[in-house]
Amino acid sequence: MIDVRPFVAGDAVAVGEMLVEMASGYGATIDPGLDVPADVVRRSRDTDFLVAARGEELCGFATFTSLYPVAGLLAFTYIQQLYVSLSARRLGVAALLMKGIARISRERGMTKMEWSTSVDNAGARALYEGLGAKGVKKMQYALDGPALRALAR
Repeated sequence: MIDVRPFVAGDAVAVGEMLVEMASGYGATIDPGLDVPADVVRRSRDTDFLVAARGEELCGFATFTSLYPVAGLLAFTYIQQLYVSLSARRLGVAALLMKGIARISRERGMTKMEWSTSVDNAGARALYEGLGAKGVKKMQYALDGPALRALAR
């Protein structure tokens, strides 16, 4: 059985391990000086955070937040990350995390959830479409490194 619950500080090491696994899958590098579990705890204070557990073992997590109204002046939930450990894929963990986010969203009066995934991620797209989500055409932007530093000056 898989349970979805809010993150607690004691989850930080396991979530940190999943973050490193996720970053590796994206080919991203992590600053070797970063204390990942401490960073997870620090970041969890500013964002909503759910974890999925199979018994005592964490096997997935999701981060999300409520955003101020935009089109139609309706606030909505934005899902930043949803990750399932390699050892727990295809067990329904992602769908349970999405369901948990949907419940929290409805409790807060939200009428919409948004998130993104790579167009190449066929598994994620099949999951989301199976949940009733529809892909929308948007351009996603990123600003980092020298360009971010220049804009911040």
